Amino acid sequence: MVARTMVRLGLVIGLVALVAACEAPKPTPGADSGTDTNAAMITWTDGRQAIKITCGMPGGCQSRALAMCRGNYTVLDMENMPTRGDAAEIRGTGTVVVRCAS
Repeated sequence: MVARTMVRLGLVIGLVALVAACEAPKPTPGADSGTDTNAAMITWTDGRQAIKITCGMPGGCQSRALAMCRGNYTVLDMENMPTRGDAAEIRGTGTVVVRCAS
């Protein structure tokens, strides 16, 4: 009886930890440790607002752009994007500039 309760409690705690670890990317500017990104609003060369996102892990910039633009964006510039298996400490962080589509 006590063993079942302990197993159930362990499962519940594990699920809560899993949900917390899989937190959605931050949809506002600033740092987001979950996706290893930092986003800032900038003025692009055409004088309109854009979002500059720096990322350290593969997929981080895309996840953050999707969250900030609610799934619909255009890439204006991209530099040094990370890929799986490369050495981020040698390559440095990737940067992407996006504009949310209307």
